[in-house]
Amino acid sequence: MKKQLLLMLLMMLPMVASAHDIEVQNDDGITIYYNYTNEGNDLEVTFRGTKYSSYSNEYTGFVAIPEEVTYMNITRKVTSIGAEAFYGCSKLTSITIPNSVTSIGNSAFYNCYELTSVAIPNSVTSIGNFAFYNCYELTSVTIPNSVTSISNSTFQNCSGLTSITIPNSVTSIGSSAFYYCYGLTSVTIGNSVTSIGNSAFYNCYELTSVTIPNSVTSIGDWAFRACSDLTSVTIPNSVTEIGAMAFSGCSKLTSVAIPNSVTYIGYSAFEGCSWLTSVTISNSVTEIGNSTFADCSSLTSVTIPHSVTSIGKSAFSRCSDLTSVTIGNSVKSIGDFAFESCYDLTSVTIPNSVTSIGNYAFYGCSGLSSVTIPNSVTEIGAVAFNGCSKLTSVTIPNSVTSIGSYTFSGCI
Repeated sequence: MKKQLLLMLLMMLPMVASAHDIEVQNDDGITIYYNYTNEGNDLEVTFRGTKYSSYSNEYTGFVAIPEEVTYMNITRKVTSIGAEAFYGCSKLTSITIPNSVTSIGNSAFYNCYELTSVAIPNSVTSIGNFAFYNCYELTSVTIPNSVTSISNSTFQNCSGLTSITIPNSVTSIGSSAFYYCYGLTSVTIGNSVTSIGNSAFYNCYELTSVTIPNSVTSIGDWAFRACSDLTSVTIPNSVTEIGAMAFSGCSKLTSVAIPNSVTYIGYSAFEGCSWLTSVTISNSVTEIGNSTFADCSSLTSVTIPHSVTSIGKSAFSRCSDLTSVTIGNSVKSIGDFAFESCYDLTSVTIPNSVTSIGNYAFYGCSGLSSVTIPNSVTEIGAVAFNGCSKLTSVTIPNSVTSIGSYTFSGCI
């Protein structure tokens, strides 16, 4: 009873002081600060004082976290690294994490600028948000098979990382998980990952190829945006959604096949993929969103399947090498600027399903010499064929009830 009372008093004192519970010096002379967890039975590594910023750089150089700590003749296991435990320890160079640790908290190593390597043991099941944020010098990290998810911004701005293997135990990659890891050249994604979060690999511009496993069902917004060295990507049949701007700015991507499982492609998904010469759009896609393939200047031909009902605003805008377009017979609307400045487009057949042609839809298509407008069309937007200087004749059906201003201006 006396022993339990003493323990309770020891635990209450730091709560009153709002500081770390205990501090213990390792055999190597390094002092580590701890909080009690699990009703006082375990320990969590923490920072010194009341806040992570209370003391400047309390951990420096090499720190070896022990598996067990004996304090006042009681031995307890170290089972976690707490939130912000090493936050701002800019002189910390390396860390040893024992097999007793099961979790690494949010922002645990945030702004540890000089941390070069870390081995995460197989005991760890969770790594918190921003855990290694801004660890610029981190060149290698091993994620064990025990980890089930990569949290949001876990390795954001770890520009020294060159390769990463995400094990089969991981089911999700969080938003901005590897954002701006621009030194990353190789990524292996385990076959249990079901979702790749928004901006997960945004600005990893040295990444050259990526294989997305069959387990993935969604690719988040901006997931691979600005991966400018990415030359190839395999999208499996499991994927149903490709997020907005998912591959935007992947300027060296040469081809992409969108599988039949995909039903949704977000706006600007492939915008600025200037080396993209071919794209296969599956029959499951129902909409070509705004700016989906805008500025794909090397794209020469495209077939829009019968499943598609609308072509969004600027969908193929400034695809300057586009010579051939086949529009499926379910498309009802061609959006504003849809094919604007497609200079090499020579002819286009608009199917009977189309009811409206948007403003500036074919503006500046200077190579367009013929166009067929079907009886289904009721509206032709302003400036729709403006600047189509080779267009010699157009038959406008009786179904058309409105033609916008300057629609055929510049058609000499």
